[in-house]
Amino acid sequence: MSTLNGYGPRTWQHKTKLDGNVLNGDDDLFIIKGGPIIVVEFYGIVTTVIGGAADCTIQEAVAEPAGDVALSTTVAIDNDAAGTSYTFTSVALPVLTPTTAGALPNLPEVRWLCPIGTIQALCSAAQTGVIEWHMAYIPSVHAEVTVAA
Repeated sequence: MSTLNGYGPRTWQHKTKLDGNVLNGDDDLFIIKGGPIIVVEFYGIVTTVIGGAADCTIQEAVAEPAGDVALSTTVAIDNDAAGTSYTFTSVALPVLTPTTAGALPNLPEVRWLCPIGTIQALCSAAQTGVIEWHMAYIPSVHAEVTVAA
């Protein structure tokens, strides 16, 4: 449990998408139903080398009103090696930040308010490679999060 800005104890939950592909377009990662969530940590680990050039953005396809909202900047993930980590700076529009060695002494927290919809990795080109995406979040009372197929 943790506290969030003085609102009392909240229980963080965690989901992992093991098979995040590098697609040309949207790759659904996490589906949010029933109510909003607050994402407090979000990171990726390359498990299979990215086999060429591609750019990546994390976004949410919001259900209503329908629209795509960028949750991060767009950054090159060209030929990233297995073990590379992707984290996000804590600025107004978080910067997707690759770290080749993977380890970080301090994992940055994010604060994304995500209503009902789907969190996606949006890539500019299909490449071989797999990214394991992790998300820690605080759900609202009726929220349910599932890992996308």
